[in-house]
Formats: sequence, C-alpha cells, structure tokens
Amino acid sequence: MENLLIPYEAALSIPCARALVFAPHPDDEVFGCGGTIMRHVQHNTPVHVIIVSDGTYGVSAEAENDHAIQRQNESIAAAQKLGYGIPAFWHYPDRQISYSEKLIQHILASIREIDADLVYAPSVLEMHPDHRALGMAVSEAVRRIGKLIRVAFYEVGVPLHPNLLLDISDLVTRKSAAMACFSSQNAKQRYDQHIAALNRYRTYTLPEQVS
Repeated sequence: MENLLIPYEAALSIPCARALVFAPHPDDEVFGCGGTIMRHVQHNTPVHVIIVSDGTYGVSAEAENDHAIQRQNESIAAAQKLGYGIPAFWHYPDRQISYSEKLIQHILASIREIDADLVYAPSVLEMHPDHRALGMAVSEAVRRIGKLIRVAFYEVGVPLHPNLLLDISDLVTRKSAAMACFSSQNAKQRYDQHIAALNRYRTYTLPEQVS
C-alpha cells in the first residue's frame, strides 16, 4: 500500500527535551526546518541553532567580511521571527566544510553541552557538498555518543523520501516572513518560493486541511 512508502498523515509535533539544529549556511536553518523550529518553540522546547559556515562563497576577498556580517544578520533577523533566540556561528569557510575529525569533535562537544536528544541536519543526499559533509559528520557524532539520540534529516536542495511529515499549516505565514529575511540570497534566486512550493507539494498524500 502507498501509505507504507510515504506518510498519509502529518505529525502535529516532534516531541523532544532539547533540539539542536545544524545548518551549513545562514538560511538553511529556516529553509530546511523553520516550521519545525517554531513548533518546538510553541511547545516550550529549547531549540539551539548552529550555523557552520560564513556563507561567503563567490564573494570577492574585499567584500567577504561585509557579506559574512550581512548573512549573519539575516539569520539573526529570521531567528527573531521564529522565536528561538540567537543562532551560534562557527564561521567555517563556505564550501569548505569537510567530513573531518575536527568537525565531528566540534559537533560532539555541542551535542553534549546542550544535552540534545533530537538533532537536525541536512540530508546526506543533498547536492551541495557542505550539506552532505555536515549531514555525514552529524551522523557520525551521534553514533559515537552511544545513547539514544534521534537525527532528523531535512531537505533543502534535494527532496527526500520522507518517513515523517510535520503539519506547519498554521505557521506558514511566519515561515514566509523568516525566509524573506534572506534578501541577499533571494535576490540571486527565489529560494523562498522554491521552498514554499516544496512544502506545499508535501501535502500531496495528506488530508485537505493540511496546507
């Protein structure tokens, strides 16, 4: 039956004690799981967000610092829309996130410090190499911890074969406002519209009230 291959119902929440979100670039935390973050906040669940790279790939050396600050400020503005606080920034060079012992140890330390029991990461099937490397490093870090911690992979550039869909119908306006904060990226390509379309498409197998 089809419902064994893809969810025919949407969850209303993803329960946990403390959630930790890893984003490869400033904006992935919103495009990939902004609605989920808001749902955790709604349930008074602490959410911590770590943005790994500075997001400066393709910018001239003279403009790098200003661009990094702009992208950081965009994520901070979006965080205010989502209501979780202020993200942490690791400032790894954009497009140079690599699957390495250094990154795994950095992730391990953060999971332990926050004592997270649910960790979000980009899917290892993503196109962007930073996304794939971060997803793999998070998976390895969680494996090494050796206790029950769930990993939730989110989609940005490549649709997943999902085993869980979350209903964010009542949050979509706020997610749109948060996505609009990333003017530097939406000016290059309407990522906000792409993600809105993907989120809408995910209702294909769901009841009519889930929009």
